[in-house]
Amino acid sequence: MFCVECGAEGPTYQGLCARDFLRKHPVVAPPEVLDIERCSSCGSFRSKSGWSKIDRELALTGLLREAIPKLSPWERVTFTHVARDEDANNLSLTVKALGRFEDLQSVQDFRVRVRIKPSLCDSCQKQRGRYFEGVLQVRGDGRDLTSQEMRAVRTLVSARVDRAGDPAAFISRIEEVHGGLDFYLSTNALGKALARELSESFGGSVSSSPKLFGQKQGREVYRVTSLVRLGAFHIGDVVRHKESLAEVTSVRPFVVLRDLATGESRRFKPKDVRSAKRVDAERFEAKIEHLESGEVVAVHPESEEARPVRPPPKDRTVRAVVVWTQDGAFLSFLPPEASKA
Repeated sequence: MFCVECGAEGPTYQGLCARDFLRKHPVVAPPEVLDIERCSSCGSFRSKSGWSKIDRELALTGLLREAIPKLSPWERVTFTHVARDEDANNLSLTVKALGRFEDLQSVQDFRVRVRIKPSLCDSCQKQRGRYFEGVLQVRGDGRDLTSQEMRAVRTLVSARVDRAGDPAAFISRIEEVHGGLDFYLSTNALGKALARELSESFGGSVSSSPKLFGQKQGREVYRVTSLVRLGAFHIGDVVRHKESLAEVTSVRPFVVLRDLATGESRRFKPKDVRSAKRVDAERFEAKIEHLESGEVVAVHPESEEARPVRPPPKDRTVRAVVVWTQDGAFLSFLPPEASKA
């Protein structure tokens, strides 16, 4: 084989020796200027595939690959670059384009100016416009949420959205309404996921109701309201259920009631304990006295009133956590600071 250009014998590439082939075929036709959009709110860069929150070097590599096509007959081209800032929105790039054809490689050096165009990504535009699709409502079952519950729910929802790292997942606004909270969310899927997580974390029931909002590209668009009702009781509550006095020791996934008189625990579905009534009670660590008569009493730490404690402790303990009610004093399996939030 010989080169049709210079007549040299040896391997040829499309009839040319390697030297003439490389001379006649540049790897790319570099432009003088390239533009790339960057969101001025979240810093995301826009590519052909959409907005993504990546660092600038990755965005520039993608820009070179998308905006500068390889020239024929090169089969594959890769880019490396070094960027130098001219000002906040202009860069000078020194680029190497490495082209491959069969067993040949060619490196082409060039410079290109990159202009960063401030813009707003789709997600930030929606956030500024307070756009929402899903609504998450959090209420108590037959009661108002406590201030501590409101803080805890806000914290969980905000942390969950931040942890997702998805620019399309955001909270448009939060409204404190009578008895609870309303979260306006970017997608229905986000609302449903948060409802499940809240129910698992705090205990309660979940329901949803879709409402036709409009049409988008010929398809019906629904806004889904997800309702979470947190359980009627909290861990540490003392309740009267079917004539028995009990303390709530768990609220998820079932409500567990421990009979204060017998110490027996039973679990119920939340709907099965809605008839239970909360009872005023104190829980504290009390001094336990074993009288000569054999009776065991608990002593109130403030009034020093002594009451028989039920069920009596099995050992000769001198201190124990008790529940103090009008019905009497009872041993508790919970710590004295058990949450009543």
